Amino acid sequence: MSVRWLAESVRRGRDPSSGSELVQLTSSPVISDCIYGEQPPCTPDGVRIAFLRYLHSGDPNRELWVCDLEAMRVARVGGPVLSVGCRAYSGFVYYETVKRGRRVLVELSLETLEAEEVFDTSGLPRFMVLGTVSPDGRYYVGMARLGLRRYALIRLDLRGGEWRVIHERPDLINPHPQFEPGRGLDVLVQWNRGGLLDEAGNIVRLVGEEGATLYVIDRDGGSMRQLPVGRPYTAPITGHECWVGRTGEVVLTIGLPWREAVERGNVLAVRPGEASARVVSKGPPVCHISASRDGRFFIGDELSSPGKPIVVGSMRTGRRAVLCRTMTSAGSAQYTHPHPYMTADNGWVIFNSDRTGVPQLYAASVPDRFLESLEG
Repeated sequence: MSVRWLAESVRRGRDPSSGSELVQLTSSPVISDCIYGEQPPCTPDGVRIAFLRYLHSGDPNRELWVCDLEAMRVARVGGPVLSVGCRAYSGFVYYETVKRGRRVLVELSLETLEAEEVFDTSGLPRFMVLGTVSPDGRYYVGMARLGLRRYALIRLDLRGGEWRVIHERPDLINPHPQFEPGRGLDVLVQWNRGGLLDEAGNIVRLVGEEGATLYVIDRDGGSMRQLPVGRPYTAPITGHECWVGRTGEVVLTIGLPWREAVERGNVLAVRPGEASARVVSKGPPVCHISASRDGRFFIGDELSSPGKPIVVGSMRTGRRAVLCRTMTSAGSAQYTHPHPYMTADNGWVIFNSDRTGVPQLYAASVPDRFLESLEG
């Protein structure tokens, strides 16, 4: 694919918290959104990342862009984007678009920028949330609405050309499906118990009195295993979680008041089959969370702390430190939330911020010896 690379970056100096160099990667007066941090859309060498651009919430003409962190340039690579799916740290991004009057799923290589149509989705229900792709690239799983109070996970076989419903619940409105990135046999599912959407897809109730929890199913939709998080095991989860590299562990945050988070910790980790979750780190409440590709670190945002800082912590020692302040508003719109994640080489943390008044994409460098200080 031939693309035009544009220079939009702005050097923002060093953050006094850690000495991290801050770079505003985008500056056009449109919304730039890092997609999400749970399944980082970046190349294995940490050089390129994908992001979305659009004019407003619900914009049907979203565009897929790529940023090269060595050149500090960006390029448009696809659109309109109807839905997006990620294969964490693989260098491949999947997006649904319209071509020749048909809905199709396209696989894009962030390294070569070659795009290939891998599935005709014209006859399928519309995907509603971020999808997930198995580590071998064979299966795509996304959530679609089948009818009133009928929400299902649909699996596409990208090699066989077949699709089927593998899992269904009346309140599976925000499942955050995520393939386990090692063997790819399991899918992590978020269950917003009691959640409700109206006929137009508006949120009537994001979650009921029980609060949200997590469970795992196999890639065929069976073998459901409840994770001991959320009530009655812990406080309700915040709705932010991901697999920790290839360790088989899941890291997540739970909703605790400031004092309780400092005293007890709201960053937890657990493996399917374990009786209880372990506390990973104590400190001010962490909201959105992701994990480094090597499984050694968690990356999160403290939205109740001044400056809405990003923290990086050790999964082993629990020690954490502020990398930078995002200075974002963290308002109602998702693109004002940092959604931080670390590039595959542990060299940068990518995040959103509307500190300029327009949501833009940022990168914060990871200083020398910063990570080592967390593990020592």
